[in-house]
Amino acid sequence: MTSPRDEIDDWLGGEVQPLSPPPGSLDRIRHGARRRKTRQAVVAAAGSAVVIAAAVAVPQLVGSTNRPGNSHPPIALGSAPSSVQPSASGTGASTAAPDSKSSAPIPQQQRSTLSTTTSGTIPPPHFRPTSVTFVGNNAGGVVGAVIGQAGPRCASQFCTSLAGTSDYGSSWYGVSAPYAPGPQGTIGVSQLRFANLRDGWAFGPALYETSVGGASWHKILTGGQRVVDIEAAAGGPALGLFATCTGNRPAYAASCTSFSLNTSVAGSRMWTPVTVPAGTMSTGHAASADLVVTGTTGYLLTPTGAVVTGPVSGGTWRLAGQAPCAPGPAQASGMPSQALLTTSPQQLLAACAAGSTGGPSSTGPMSLTRLYTSANGATWQLAGTVQHPTAATSLASGTAGQVVLATTAGIYQSGDGGKTWRQASFGGAGPAGGFTFVGMTNATDGVAVPADSLLGEIFVTSDGGLTWRPSLISG
Repeated sequence: MTSPRDEIDDWLGGEVQPLSPPPGSLDRIRHGARRRKTRQAVVAAAGSAVVIAAAVAVPQLVGSTNRPGNSHPPIALGSAPSSVQPSASGTGASTAAPDSKSSAPIPQQQRSTLSTTTSGTIPPPHFRPTSVTFVGNNAGGVVGAVIGQAGPRCASQFCTSLAGTSDYGSSWYGVSAPYAPGPQGTIGVSQLRFANLRDGWAFGPALYETSVGGASWHKILTGGQRVVDIEAAAGGPALGLFATCTGNRPAYAASCTSFSLNTSVAGSRMWTPVTVPAGTMSTGHAASADLVVTGTTGYLLTPTGAVVTGPVSGGTWRLAGQAPCAPGPAQASGMPSQALLTTSPQQLLAACAAGSTGGPSSTGPMSLTRLYTSANGATWQLAGTVQHPTAATSLASGTAGQVVLATTAGIYQSGDGGKTWRQASFGGAGPAGGFTFVGMTNATDGVAVPADSLLGEIFVTSDGGLTWRPSLISG
């Protein structure tokens, strides 16, 4: 009897005759293959077009020797893909660089803008401010904004955040910030300037621009230079101080040896070099510079101690004179050390480090800062001397002639143009470490940024700088 298994084996071992496909199947397969090849060719061509367009949109920085009479073309500063950071996400001290492979706008939760009332959002928790700016609100008042880091855990990779105030620090609201880390050598931002309620810049060391009150920000390429200062005329053009530096981590403005001055129209992403007198913008050692704007005129205390001046709109600037002192290496905030420049409605003011008292006192040796005044930067007169325990960090003047000097120990105020000084009051002990910035917006109102950003607050005055009170940045 034959086994059933043998029959199966015989069947499996036999010759197999394949079935023919249905009529027309091979034609349909060939047609589909041709369509796939066509789509691949179109996609490849589109990718090439994107790469070419990006190369055209990001030209190189035009070199400049800043020699008188040279005609400089505009700095071709390319704009990176636009990105928005929701104000509620805030920022922590991130050391990571933005993802260079990403070309799409960063997803956002809500666009919030600088406002004369409120944006309807709240600042992120644990806000750590590093810079403040104020602009007119078109109704006789001012609107302020601060930039800083939120933390310790924010809602996105980068934690840079903005907050605004329409009542001089009595309350705060959220504003969308650039999608960037804090300052880390060549990347990130820590400083803020607005020319009006729409046009502003976040910088130090990188550069971002908004023309919609912060709702969106665009990264501006600076050809490898670091942006150490921007000052804007009210509602008009702005001046930018760019520098070649080698400082690392948050000390982005350290070891700067050469500088360039540039101008930009508010709302534009193009910066044009300003021609300044030769030999004034570079040194053989680490230095800094100080930029101020009054009306439509700008003044620059150069690294060599020369004062140059010209229109904020650019063109060719001229040498005004030599300041009574030259700036030293930059502070951590990017501000100069040893020499500070500011303007009042009537004159220029320069604060110069003048050593110390040298002798013991009840509080130990005291640092000396001499205040000089000038009508035009050509000649200078000594107005007075202020004694303070530590280093001076920032200088400001009110519209009624008050002078305010911030130091690493506190704030000092003069009501007579710098002749006599008194230490400002804080209703108790002032913040440890003193202040990195002080500014006056009119004869009575002023603002100061403490060195310790972990306090989460700035300080404001309403009596010309005599007394100061904290303003906590929160909802």
